[in-house]
Amino acid sequence: MVLSRRSFKSLPLFTALALLVCVGCGGGNSTASNIPPTPTPTPVPSPTPTPVPNSALLGLRVENATVPPGGIYQYQLSPTEPKPMGAGSTGPSVPKGTLGPVRGVAVNDPSGHASGIVVDDGLNITVKMTSPNSMLGTDITYPLLTMTFPVNATAAVGSSFPVSMDLSKSSFLDSNGQAYTIELASGTLTIGGTLSITDVIPGGGLLADRTPIKIIGAGFTDKTKISIEGTTVFAQDTTFVSANEIDVAICNGAAAETAASCPNTGATFQLDGERVRAVEPSSTNSPVEYFSYRRTDNMPGTSSNALVASVHPMFAAQVTFTGGTLPLPTVLNGTQFTGLALQNATTTDATIKLELLDGGNVSLVTPVTFTLTAGKKITRDVIADWFPSAPAAAVKVKVTLTSGPTAIQMLGMQGDTATGTVNPVAVTP
Repeated sequence: MVLSRRSFKSLPLFTALALLVCVGCGGGNSTASNIPPTPTPTPVPSPTPTPVPNSALLGLRVENATVPPGGIYQYQLSPTEPKPMGAGSTGPSVPKGTLGPVRGVAVNDPSGHASGIVVDDGLNITVKMTSPNSMLGTDITYPLLTMTFPVNATAAVGSSFPVSMDLSKSSFLDSNGQAYTIELASGTLTIGGTLSITDVIPGGGLLADRTPIKIIGAGFTDKTKISIEGTTVFAQDTTFVSANEIDVAICNGAAAETAASCPNTGATFQLDGERVRAVEPSSTNSPVEYFSYRRTDNMPGTSSNALVASVHPMFAAQVTFTGGTLPLPTVLNGTQFTGLALQNATTTDATIKLELLDGGNVSLVTPVTFTLTAGKKITRDVIADWFPSAPAAAVKVKVTLTSGPTAIQMLGMQGDTATGTVNPVAVTP
C-alpha cells in the first residue's frame, strides 16, 4: 500500500485511537497497555535531483532581421551555448522568391581555421563546414555561418517570412565525431525599415590601428552611429559621406570609456567575423547588425562543371598559403571530381602556377600559369577546367604562388556530380 504525504501525517492519531479501543482486550494483568505507542516518523522527501546538462544537445537559432526592399539580408545561424564542433552540414531555408541568389558566405570560429562549402543551385542551398581543431561553435558572440542575399526591390513592405534550416539535412558533429541532437529556434525576415548595412570594406584581415573602413548601406544620416565589436570608433573618426556610405577609422587597443580620442597604441585587430552595428535614432528598425567577412568578386569566366559553378567557398579566415597540394580522387573519368578555390584578398595581383604530380612528385604535364587579380577569387574543376588531358598517373595537384602578395587563401573540394554533393578539403602546405 502506498501512502500519500497527508496519510503519513495522520498515522500517529489512528494508531493512538486503535490502542485506546484495545485497552483490556487481552486481560487485566497485561502490561502491554502500559507501553506507549511508538510514533511512526514522517518520511523525509527525497531531494529533487539536479538536472544534468545534456552534452549531446546543440542549441541553434536563426536570427531575426528587418531589411528594406533593395537591401541586403544576412542569414545568421548562431549557437545558443558554446559547443565544440568538428564538422557540420545543413540546408538553410530562405524565401527564394523575395531574395536573390547567394552573394557571399562565411564560416566563423575563434581560431579562424574553420572552412566550408556552400552550394546554391538556384533551388536549394546546402552547406558543409569543417573545423580541424573543433573550435567551431565555441564562441557564441558571432554566428557559425553567415550568408548574404540581395532583397528584391519589389519586396512588399510589411511582409514577413520564416528563415530556418532543414533539420532532415542537418548534422553537426562534436570533436569526437558524434552527432549532436539539434534544438532549433527559427527566425523571421521582415521587409521594412530604412536602415541597412550591405557591405564592409575591407571585410576582414589583420588591421593596423587607425585603419579606415567603409560602411556601405542605405538609410544613413549624419546622426547614424557606427560601432565595431572588438575595437573602438570615436565620433570624430566618423565621416558621413552619403545615405549609402559612412567612413570610420578604427581605434585598436585599450581605450578608456572616458577617452575623448584614440590613444594610438599601435595594436592590431582581426576584423573577420566581427559585429558591425549601425544605430539611427529615426529608423524604425534601429539598430541593424552585420557580421563582417572578406568578400571578393569572381574572376571572369566560370567552371565547365555546373556543380562547381554553383559553389561558394568559405575560406579559413586566418589561414593563408604561398603553396600547397591537394589529392585527386581515384576516379578521374567518372562522376567524382576535385575542385580548387583560390582567393586573393590583398591589393596586389598574384601569379599562380598549377602542376599535376604523380606519386613520386614528378610533374606529368605542362604547368598552368595565370594571374589571380587583387580582390578576386576563382573556383574551378581541376581536371575539367585546367587539365582536361590529365594522365591516369596523376594523384595530386600542386599550387604555387610565384609572385605577388605574401600569401593567399586556398580551399580544396571533392565532389560528385551524380549525388550533387561537394565537401571541403584542406590544402596541405
